[in-house]
Amino acid sequence: MERIRIKSIVESILFLATEPLDVQKVAKILEVDSQEVKSCIEELKQEYLQQNRGFLITEQENGYVLVTNPENSGYIREYFDLEQKYISLSQAAYEVLSIVALKGPITRQEIEKIRGVSSENVIKSLIEKGLIREAGRLDTIGKPAVYEVTSLFYTSLGIKDIDELKEKILKIQKEDTSN
Repeated sequence: MERIRIKSIVESILFLATEPLDVQKVAKILEVDSQEVKSCIEELKQEYLQQNRGFLITEQENGYVLVTNPENSGYIREYFDLEQKYISLSQAAYEVLSIVALKGPITRQEIEKIRGVSSENVIKSLIEKGLIREAGRLDTIGKPAVYEVTSLFYTSLGIKDIDELKEKILKIQKEDTSN
């Protein structure tokens, strides 16, 4: 298969994917080496950057995603009236989201122990918004569910994984203490 065709297919999959692109799966479908797929993704990444395109390709811990260029976020927010959607997160939702991001996978009981209040409805709301998901169940009495943040959470923050989030938090803390 020609390289230009591979890049075209990879770009289409990235555009339509709701989960991060799995390089191995794409390589198997296209019957090419996974390094070829990675190389095409890297080329696309560079093309988007050099041409200051409306999309960027970011790597997350479980694959690649196509995201909008952060420089365009204000216009996108205005066009789609996203401010209203962001405002709909309550203080409790931000608290639970922070706990799940930094401590996850974590059970509802552990979240409630940290917060000191019931969090069941907040967890349901965050699941509905696609920001957290059930990541499995513990093999203990009652088999409680454990929760983790989703790729949408990472994408909406423009980061690839929890380590990058922690780095950003540390950077902000350093800036705050130096002011």
